[in-house]
Amino acid sequence: MSEPEKIEGFQLVTVVGVFMSPLPEGATPVVFLENDREEVLPIYIGAAEAFSIQTALEKVPYPRPLTHDLIVNILEGLNYKIERVLIDDLNEGVFFARLILSSDGNEFEFDARPSDSIAIAVRTNTPVYVSDKVMETASVSKSEYKIVFEGEEDKE
Repeated sequence: MSEPEKIEGFQLVTVVGVFMSPLPEGATPVVFLENDREEVLPIYIGAAEAFSIQTALEKVPYPRPLTHDLIVNILEGLNYKIERVLIDDLNEGVFFARLILSSDGNEFEFDARPSDSIAIAVRTNTPVYVSDKVMETASVSKSEYKIVFEGEEDKE
């Protein structure tokens, strides 16, 4: 696989995982995206999208395609390549994303929810980028979060 391209005004991020975040109204799923400076962008998502992202990260097989698997299968069947995901705006706490596809030398751009875009990206090893503006506005230092993965011991 080739090295992801650099896009001016955007940072390449890694999908770290999906976690439950305690909120006053109850636990809510949140997906964490991390850049190379150990800044983390938390995006609150729905339960179905959280399940879809996490099962793809863990490569859990299903006998029938889940919705995001179906989308990938349709796009690939029509000879579309999923080029990249761009999370490029944040307005009143709502993140906005674009899914970039290509076919026969043409690029196509689709407005999409970040959670759906991430679920598709994880399945296809598609690079995910976040705009510098969004990272500056909504990211936090990785050290502000204490995430203990299953099997890891508390080292403090």
